[in-house]
Parts: sequence; structure tokens; C-alpha cells
Amino acid sequence: MNKKIRQKNLMALIQNQQLGRQEDIVAYFETLGESVTQATISRDINELGLIKVPTSYGSFQYHLPKQDDRPHLQRLKKAMQQSFLSQRSQRGQIMIKVQPGNGQLVANLFEQVNFPEVFGTLSDDGTVLVLLKEGVATLQMTNIIQKLLEK
Repeated sequence: MNKKIRQKNLMALIQNQQLGRQEDIVAYFETLGESVTQATISRDINELGLIKVPTSYGSFQYHLPKQDDRPHLQRLKKAMQQSFLSQRSQRGQIMIKVQPGNGQLVANLFEQVNFPEVFGTLSDDGTVLVLLKEGVATLQMTNIIQKLLEK
């Protein structure tokens, strides 16, 4: 199976099944009679821009970002890594402190990425308040924020 077909199959798999481990993806390809390594799947995941998002069960699954999410997600990640100071959370709200002058940028990028967990954001010069949708655990979004901060 060539790379293009493998990646197309991987995208279809991610859209139809909740998978959070590369080993499960390798096993899926083995059921198709294809031998792929975990390293190959890892490269495919990076090239396709797949992201891991938390599930309601406390685990993670791979997700295909919308095509227009990628630039905003990358910009949000970069902005968070460069300006993040701290975060606190309580009952569906996460307060993120950033370097002065970055609050509105970070809030705007959160809105543009369009996380399904986020109801909306409020910001000032150095603070972003992320309001979560009803039923979304605060820990779920703080895990996503932690992933954004990873280099």
C-alpha cells in the first residue's frame, strides 16, 4: 500500500472509529493485510495534522481538524507557548494569564480554532477567560491547553 492510500485509509479510520493509540491503528492495518510500523503511523499522523482530543471517558482519541483549523491551531499553540503565564479553573471556566498585550490575540485564536468544548471566551490585555459548554469537564479543556503548551 502506498503512502497516499495508507493516509487516506487512516483518515477514514479516524473519522469512523474512536482510536487513541497508534498500536490500535497498526493493528487495524494488519487486519487489512498491510504491515506498517508504529513509526510510519506516527509520521502519517504528523503529516495529516491529526490531533488528540479528550473523550468524555477520560481518554484521548485522534481527531481530524477541519482544514481551516490547522493554521489557527498552530498560531494558538505558538501564541500560548510564547505568552502563557498561568491558568486556574473552576466549574466550567478556565482563566489563563498571558503576557500583557496577548489576551485578545489568544482569545481570538481560541474562537477561530472552534474547539467543540468551548462556549466562548472573554479577554482583556493579559487574561483570557475560557467558558466551557455545559457538561464539559474543566479537566478536559485543561488537558488540551497543556497539549498546546508542549513544544
